[in-house]
Amino acid sequence: MGSSPNRVSYGHWTSPLTAEQLAHDRISLHEVVVNESTGAIYSIECIPTENGRYTIIEHYNGKSRNILPKESGLSAQANVHDLGGGSMAISPDGKVTFSDEKTCHVYQLDPAVVDAGNGFRGGTTLVHAADQGIRYADFCHHPTESQWVLAIREDQRDATPETQAYNVHNVLVALNTDTREEKVVAAGDDFYAHPKFDPSGRYASWIQWSHPDMPWTGTVLYLADWGGSQGMTNVRKIAGKAMGESIAQPKWGLDGALWLASDRTGFWQLYSVNPEDESCQVRQLVLKGLEDAEMATAEWDLGNSTYISLDESTIVAAAITHATGRVILIDTATASFQDLDLPYLDIDGVYRVTPTSFAIIGSSADSPPELALVSLTSNIGAKPRVQQTVLKSTASAFTLPPEYISHATSYTAPQNHGPLRNGSVHFFYFPPRNPHFHSDNTLPPCLVYVHGGPNSNATPALDLETQYYTTRGFAVAAVNYTGSTGFGREYRERFSGYWGLADVADTVSVVDYLVQNQMIDQSRVGIYGGSAGGYLTLRALHMYPGTWAAGISNYGISDVRALQADSYKFESQDVDRLLLSLTQGTEEREAELTKRSPCHFAKDIKAPLLLLQGTEDVVVPVAQARMMANAMHECGNVAEVVEFPGEGHGWVGKEAIYESLRRKEEWWRTYLG
Repeated sequence: MGSSPNRVSYGHWTSPLTAEQLAHDRISLHEVVVNESTGAIYSIECIPTENGRYTIIEHYNGKSRNILPKESGLSAQANVHDLGGGSMAISPDGKVTFSDEKTCHVYQLDPAVVDAGNGFRGGTTLVHAADQGIRYADFCHHPTESQWVLAIREDQRDATPETQAYNVHNVLVALNTDTREEKVVAAGDDFYAHPKFDPSGRYASWIQWSHPDMPWTGTVLYLADWGGSQGMTNVRKIAGKAMGESIAQPKWGLDGALWLASDRTGFWQLYSVNPEDESCQVRQLVLKGLEDAEMATAEWDLGNSTYISLDESTIVAAAITHATGRVILIDTATASFQDLDLPYLDIDGVYRVTPTSFAIIGSSADSPPELALVSLTSNIGAKPRVQQTVLKSTASAFTLPPEYISHATSYTAPQNHGPLRNGSVHFFYFPPRNPHFHSDNTLPPCLVYVHGGPNSNATPALDLETQYYTTRGFAVAAVNYTGSTGFGREYRERFSGYWGLADVADTVSVVDYLVQNQMIDQSRVGIYGGSAGGYLTLRALHMYPGTWAAGISNYGISDVRALQADSYKFESQDVDRLLLSLTQGTEEREAELTKRSPCHFAKDIKAPLLLLQGTEDVVVPVAQARMMANAMHECGNVAEVVEFPGEGHGWVGKEAIYESLRRKEEWWRTYLG
């Protein structure tokens, strides 16, 4: 007979998830490329025990090996836009091209000759040296002239912390890895992404945009003829509109068409264009029943891939509805689709391996992000049989038994607060769960998680930090406030002008809903988030001080005026859209910047505040946390700031991950337990 659960107060349960495990034994998965001629899959992993170094792992014939060992002294992470992504590509002869994080040099790695155990760089060759202050990313090899590589070049040589918002210059270049030649092939806009050659090598495509746009507010797709050493010719605009239409993930299908995702209907749907068509007419692939689904996401980093062609008439895609994904198989000839019934609710990428198989990075209700190979076996007139093989889990060194896992329930709450009260706010609720403990007939404390971005989202998929809390007896509510992605363009757009107002009010509306439905203890509610979620946390603490028992801000914004003064280029003008688009005149705008800056309202905060910050953060500089802590201390309020030397916008080293979890758990237990 099993023992009865122990009666222990919420927040004090003993969990099988430890801070040591999450810091030492968990890697993170980032990018994937595939050698389609061999079926070898290459993934980038970030390893906390190697101080957050990005390595390349080969998965081939049922075995995995590290082909960029620590001894190489290299880290496969590009830094264009300062947010990473687009770090590697595969050449037609099977070599892996990548950017080194420290030097920004471009290397090629030959997996056929690399020796991961020899202590040297093995098959790694420098193919393009980067001058100091120059960065490269988003590579694509020409299919037949493999020495030519398209890439984004970012020039930071003239930038200082005060001028990085406008003294960073981006262009699209073609690199010749044989001659080291570098040719600018597109220039004039602020940003570029997704440069791609078509399978024949005759054409190239890319997207570009300029301030004040972000990739999800407005981008423009271009198509050109490739002329080798002559660069691009016959450049023509295909689709997209500044501040009006977002084009995402243009890529070439095996049918010769250029595919793209556009949100012109209000949702990122799939379209195609025939490059031989002089009119460049864009045709929508209408999938009945998925009109409100999104086939793309907000592109905060480079190299996104949420759909891919398997053969000339088949596409595998992530279809996202209400921030919840599913994997579908599309027949483009009949404009029909099938749900593959894969478990993934949050899909980070899909990549072609063969006409009947693909690699996927995704997380499910029961597993954290993992890399898997999915094989399809077709029967004529029948749904394909699906075989799923996990190649790597982000938590492969430990597992969370099913009886401990807290599953999300999706809710909508009425908007009861703030400037927008004519709709609903979406959130996921994870109840406390641990088979060895229970509390008397009392309500649990609740941690309200507010995602960053702010144009991003929370999903119902398993997140180990969420489970870290729920297994200890906390409920977690993950809020998709107004402006979140995964709900269509209108939900994103209605946020313009209301950052720090509508998102905060939505979050309090969620707390109201949980309290009114007797799901949480009203007296023990905490709020936490990172970046824009940290900003929301600080705003919520002073705007609705009676709601919160404690708060934790990870690299959050405390002074939006100071953030504008030393912001990095990518987001530097988005503050105007998010904060100031409803204001007029210099005086009114200056007053609004003060009104929206939490550091000016520390005296109104009642809850104790923990601030966690990396010292090398270029997105939200360390001065923001110090400023907020000083403002709190001047008012005699409780605030602690913990700085992590060498860390940036999020933690990658094991010491920072461990200490962050330890300090947060201690904070919640002290003030909510």
